[in-house]
Amino acid sequence: MTIDKSFLVKKIQKRTTMVVAYCGFTGMPLVVCDPETFNDQVWIFENETLLQEFAKSYTKKKILLRGVQYKNAQFLQFFSSLYTMDVNELVFVDDGATTTIALEDLVNRPDYSKLKNGSAPVLNPQLQLTGIYFMQEAARPVPNEEKENLKELEEELAANMVKGRYIVAVELNEGPEPDEVKLKGRKYRMPILKNKNDEVLQPIFTDLLEFQKFSRGRKLKALVVPYADLPKVLAKEAKGFLLNPAGYHILMPRELLQGLRKRFPQ
Repeated sequence: MTIDKSFLVKKIQKRTTMVVAYCGFTGMPLVVCDPETFNDQVWIFENETLLQEFAKSYTKKKILLRGVQYKNAQFLQFFSSLYTMDVNELVFVDDGATTTIALEDLVNRPDYSKLKNGSAPVLNPQLQLTGIYFMQEAARPVPNEEKENLKELEEELAANMVKGRYIVAVELNEGPEPDEVKLKGRKYRMPILKNKNDEVLQPIFTDLLEFQKFSRGRKLKALVVPYADLPKVLAKEAKGFLLNPAGYHILMPRELLQGLRKRFPQ
């Protein structure tokens, strides 16, 4: 039997604020796989007190959560961004009840089918989802034998990495030439990062939202690169790539790139 949740949709849409559960290991919304429906869920709360009560069970598992408050004007952008993570359900918690609602009931899924070849945005929703699940578990400060399904999560993540198309950030050289000419002539520099061991890493991104988190306030351009071509754009001094440095920041060492292609031939 289909349940009419239009009342809940309107209730959420009319709220002035909401609090979203974020995971401290990923800097992204906590994603939970429902054990019965296998829906991939994000949890939102009426207030911070309800979130803190929810977080107690995660604290016992050494997973630290925090609440991020969104104002009504930010709701649409936030809900739309969940499609980049392959999330398909929301769990809304208020003082009266805990209710699930399909993401598509709140905001329409973007349709890029009518866009011409090459103009559709770079999206890797399955890679984002498996990366979130992997880091939520892998980063827990407990022995590996206590981490649930870590091997299976790593396998899914690796397989989705090989299928991906990525955004590589570049900084164009100064000069009067159009941007297209500079890009085609490789007249640009690659931004780099350094970890606590002073090792050089090169940032790459699963989608435009992750790229924008990093590039905010900087004059960077985006190159689209399939997985097979990533070694061609890796800086010589770089130890490897750092995938989504403002998100779950997963390291992709140089030696991993070729190894995964052999492991998962396309």
